[in-house]
Amino acid sequence: MKWKITGLTAALGLLLAGGAHAAADPAAVRVEALCNGMLEAVKQAKGPGAQARTRNLQPVVEQGFNLEAMAQFAIGEPWKAMSAAEHAQVAAALTRYTAARYAHEFDGFHGQRCAVDPAVTTRGPDKLVKSQVTEGGDSTSVNYRLREYGGAWKVIDVYYKGVSQLATERADFAGVVRSGGASGLVAKLNELTAKMR
Repeated sequence: MKWKITGLTAALGLLLAGGAHAAADPAAVRVEALCNGMLEAVKQAKGPGAQARTRNLQPVVEQGFNLEAMAQFAIGEPWKAMSAAEHAQVAAALTRYTAARYAHEFDGFHGQRCAVDPAVTTRGPDKLVKSQVTEGGDSTSVNYRLREYGGAWKVIDVYYKGVSQLATERADFAGVVRSGGASGLVAKLNELTAKMR
């Protein structure tokens, strides 16, 4: 199956570059570093099943993204009422789900290339990194929002065709959190993750 440029996998495709040169800005450097990690994860995954790809991709996802911050932003106000243990459980479930979605939506590297724009935009505490992914004759723009945590820049949002991943997740999570709280969201994410294995 050919790799598909979708809202999520387009973002991943940008990470499967293999040819971009590091820019001076640390946020752009982070995006390029993810390129190498994702590419290696895909190369090392053996067999047609998604489980091996998920296992290889998860540590790369954990390193490049701040999933706890993304969970907080996506959940919004109800996050404040959750305990530290619930925060950790939701972030862990979102991490597994994110890796599984990447693994599910593509079955290998098919010559995708990406270019990271060195002209990084700073907006308050965040930096926006623009990228282009190409596969064959197709080209797709995907932008990343990064924030510095403990001296390391981490991805906290992805914009595909102008649509924020966080905004999409906020809409998806709202009803689940409202009816089932943190445990309900963890259960739902685990259910969706299991279906993609």
